Amino acid sequence: MTNKYTRTKDQPIPILGFGHWSFVGLCGLVICFGILLTGCSKRSKVESVWAGGGRGQGELVYPRAIDYDAKADVFVVVDRTARVQRYDHDGKFLNGWRMPEWERGKPVGITVAPDGNYWIPDTHYHRVCIYSPQGQKLDSFGEYGSGPMQFDLPTDVAFLGDFAYISEYGGNDRVTVINWKTKEYQFTFGAFGNDEDQLSRPQSMLFVTNTQGVDELYITDSCNHRLSVWSKEGKHLRNIGQSGSPLGQFRFPYGLAKDRDGNLIVTEYGNTRVQRLKPDGTPIDSWGHPGRLDGELAYPWATAVDKENRCVVIDAGNNRMQVFRF
Repeated sequence: MTNKYTRTKDQPIPILGFGHWSFVGLCGLVICFGILLTGCSKRSKVESVWAGGGRGQGELVYPRAIDYDAKADVFVVVDRTARVQRYDHDGKFLNGWRMPEWERGKPVGITVAPDGNYWIPDTHYHRVCIYSPQGQKLDSFGEYGSGPMQFDLPTDVAFLGDFAYISEYGGNDRVTVINWKTKEYQFTFGAFGNDEDQLSRPQSMLFVTNTQGVDELYITDSCNHRLSVWSKEGKHLRNIGQSGSPLGQFRFPYGLAKDRDGNLIVTEYGNTRVQRLKPDGTPIDSWGHPGRLDGELAYPWATAVDKENRCVVIDAGNNRMQVFRF
């Protein structure tokens, strides 16, 4: 299906100009560096391209977060204008709204809660906001600080049973656990650093049930260039990967998702690709290369996987989403 906000692979790519040559130059330098790391750029197969640069309905300006609502078969996206927008199965715009404040910065995460509402870490306002799918603000909590129910640049929310796990960086670099129904504080774990059991910008989180039936929390430990794995009680279990460009290694892993087969889908901002791995860290393959063409990426932040095992990657630097399958 093709509409104003959805494009097939044969249509031209709309590129949004930011009006700052320094930003464009920096983009070019990073893309060229990515090409040197990953080899000559080439096109990967893409099913369709959604959105495109702009401030209109369904258009995007440097999107940075996405999640998938399996019950509604809907994708929800946050961009750098602090807009939250919803798209259907075919990438058609449904509705959207803007966060109440944005001058200090914009959110970098969004999660569909078990009740269908959206939990948005309002990163630069050090709080979590809760919205209905229709855009009604239902609640918010948190303030700047390092104590219970205080945050410093929250990034993501993961749910398990009655509990919500909230990650943050900026100095705290930890995970806070609360009862998501009552908003009661439970405990906190993690600390800033590069030791085995420390974190440096935990950006995304995901629960994975291991072969023994035990739930484990995977965290993209972005500035340590690895995945950090913890028990639901907050005990550090192991790390996966290290800094590098070969498969199984990472450079600034930001996004984390899981496909229908239980594989990890890791979006790497630094390596400009989406990598697929088994939960034990065994690499399978990757998708995407630096560039501006279909099947190429610029600063990818996150990927969501739908019930058909389609991957929808946030291609931030190209102001769009790309749909593909491994």
